[in-house]
Amino acid sequence: MLRCARSSLRAGSLGLLVGLMLYAYGSGAAPAAGAAAWSVPTQPVTIAYWDSADNVKNELLSKTLIPEYERLHPNVTIKYEAVSGLGPKLAAAFATGTAPEVFEVADWFLPKVLQSQVADPLPPTAWGQASVAGVLDNYLPHLLNAMVDRGQLYGVPDQMNAWSLYMNNRLFREAGLDPARDAPRTWADVARLNKVLTKRKGDQVVQKGFEMRYPGDGHWQAQMFQLLVYQAGGDVLDAGKPVFNSAAGVAALGVWKSVTVAPQVTQNTQASPYQDFAMEQDAMTFAGPNAGASIERINPKMAGNYTVAPLPQARPDRPVTLIYSYAWMVNRKASTVQKQVAWDFIHYVSTRPGEWMTAARYLQPVKGWYETPAAKQVPFLAVFVHDLSVGRPVARSTNYLELQSALQRMIDRVVLNGADPKQSLDQAAAEFERAGH
Repeated sequence: MLRCARSSLRAGSLGLLVGLMLYAYGSGAAPAAGAAAWSVPTQPVTIAYWDSADNVKNELLSKTLIPEYERLHPNVTIKYEAVSGLGPKLAAAFATGTAPEVFEVADWFLPKVLQSQVADPLPPTAWGQASVAGVLDNYLPHLLNAMVDRGQLYGVPDQMNAWSLYMNNRLFREAGLDPARDAPRTWADVARLNKVLTKRKGDQVVQKGFEMRYPGDGHWQAQMFQLLVYQAGGDVLDAGKPVFNSAAGVAALGVWKSVTVAPQVTQNTQASPYQDFAMEQDAMTFAGPNAGASIERINPKMAGNYTVAPLPQARPDRPVTLIYSYAWMVNRKASTVQKQVAWDFIHYVSTRPGEWMTAARYLQPVKGWYETPAAKQVPFLAVFVHDLSVGRPVARSTNYLELQSALQRMIDRVVLNGADPKQSLDQAAAEFERAGH
């Protein structure tokens, strides 16, 4: 584990001054009437913190936010570890009683964590509030609903994003298109632009307009299929049972096939899912706000060379995108003083949406910040917030990985191998039901 070093406090440090102000006042609201006073233990306390592996985020935490917090509380030691494959490692740690005091949970893993009752309920007083409703009111409406169970809030997001459409400015202009004026509003528009933006040398595809993303364990396929089902007016699960094998599911696959160009022509990998867009093989892609940093890291020439627009829709009058999120949570089995420090630390790092967006391009749905002058200078922020506001979360299931695998196999059968859509949907539904028993 990485022990974050305590560096000396520089007088007049702007970063720490901002941190102190936010630490004291949260997102800007005064403590609510009736809220009990919140205090942090003064005796030595050590907490372990596991987070997913993301270079930009890990650097912000290990080099800035954690050292700042430790300077504010010299009695606190935070042992921070960036973990590749965090979900499975957490599941094993919960089973053996070795889970850390603070951990990040992906939305797909959240139902299993809540069902297992391994997480500590968030104390509203740490946010200067008298109730869970008071904490939720600091966030955009309804977006934290998935983190609430039986009236208790169990975490707050380090990032909550929705997919938007990224377009390569240069490739659009080379094709006689303007990425702002000609941004596609519907998937039919995407299919039309594919014909203009796709290039071939002989039988070889060397540039594509838009393509779905296939690498890895089915993460991207399953999420995009769910989004298209929502856009078609359907649902994925109902009371835990599959309902995606409906007319909406067939329509979703129809949209998918309509925008497919050449899935086998790709450089994308699970570790680098934006490779095709970053290397200018694809002129368009779907991604959240944090993708920009990854794209520019792969190819620095992409900085300033893309435009972001709202995600295309099946029915523009009823827009829907997909929300994906990661939440900070606390181990229920931690000691009382560890829980106090853990929640105080989470409050400290979760009430700084501007810093997270600037440093890591992580969107945190905290009210108020989006209207500040600084926020209005963030490129495409209005698009990101719009798509978040019309988003729906991934399907809620304690067997989500089984759902993801069934959907991946179904998409491969239909899109890559030409199987009958309805028959393949029914097969996927049956596979998921068997996996749940």
